[in-house]
Amino acid sequence: MDLPSGSPLIANTLESPWFLAALLLIAGGIAWFGFRYRFPRRAPMAAGALVAAALGLVALAALVETTGERLARETRSLVAAAVAGDATAVGELLDNDLVLRVGRDKSSLDKADLLDRIKGIKALVQSNNVRETRGVRTGSETGESVLAQTTTTAMGQPTPNEWRFRWRKDAGGHWRVVEMIWEKWGFNDVPNAAMLRN
Repeated sequence: MDLPSGSPLIANTLESPWFLAALLLIAGGIAWFGFRYRFPRRAPMAAGALVAAALGLVALAALVETTGERLARETRSLVAAAVAGDATAVGELLDNDLVLRVGRDKSSLDKADLLDRIKGIKALVQSNNVRETRGVRTGSETGESVLAQTTTTAMGQPTPNEWRFRWRKDAGGHWRVVEMIWEKWGFNDVPNAAMLRN
């Protein structure tokens, strides 16, 4: 289910319900302690309703996946497949007309070139720690995700880096990456195309 994301209502209920759920639990506690002497019959009902609402909200958020959550999940899958050197799994998530950018520069690499490089990534990367992924729906058939990670190279040097992925839903309902942008390498350094030559 591709529910829209990005609005405060969706963000605070379906994507990150914890703050609102905590408020409902606190309200339930206040209802219980505040009403039990003045309204002894109503206190359990009021407190129970608020606690049930909090649990229901958390359960609903766990069952429903918004577009932003799906794109964040797909981004993590893409990165895991890339680090594992699984070019087939990566290729399934990329659009055939993929555009790759390094910083502000458009790379000369296309989808086929990128997949060839994925096959040899195990020799370049020792480990990869994904620190954060977030996604958002930008249109009815488009979305965007951002990935922050720390990559430990084969030389043993951990380097933070960030990528931005622009997604489009195809006719079959599958989300594919149409543009990949390597935005940061190191501490706020913007990479350039020379870092990813043919």
